[in-house]
Amino acid sequence: MTQLNKEFSHLLYIQCIPDRGKGDAIKLGIRHSSRDIILQIDADLQFWPEDIPALIYPIINNQADMTLGSRFLLDSQKALGSATLLRSFGNLFFSFYCSLLYRQKISDALAGFKAWKREVTESFNLTSHTFTYEIELFAKALRKNWRVQDMPVHYEMRKTGQSKVPIIKTGFRILRDALKFRFEKA
Repeated sequence: MTQLNKEFSHLLYIQCIPDRGKGDAIKLGIRHSSRDIILQIDADLQFWPEDIPALIYPIINNQADMTLGSRFLLDSQKALGSATLLRSFGNLFFSFYCSLLYRQKISDALAGFKAWKREVTESFNLTSHTFTYEIELFAKALRKNWRVQDMPVHYEMRKTGQSKVPIIKTGFRILRDALKFRFEKA
């Protein structure tokens, strides 16, 4: 990290200690950010950073307040074998479930590649400590009538390591929390 900090001095490396989950890490990053647009991209290199300009374009041009990178839109490019059949099916199922709950088409509810105006997350309180943050963010944005738009992105197999997300346990949490976020006070 020392070498990266020297090479990219304009970037800030923040370590979330103790590691309580993705939601806490994202909230910490938001608190340390200073720009008008916040971008999230998972660090496992499955999403292409080259897609960042297309992801923020609708925000810069006031066509959207939040964009969600989608691996499932027609213009998306997903490498074969980039996700197991169970993970792909689960993601499509949860996207359909969230689309019904929130009455807006969401093609990829769990993608870790998104961007939003700072004022979006300043308009509500994020409470999730874990992976269900992915649902909470767009759920609360939709409840506050922010414009959320899906954008096609490139996606490929992770280069190293394995996902630490337990599929079944997280699946039940997503079902529960998506319902909770839908009906809690905005």
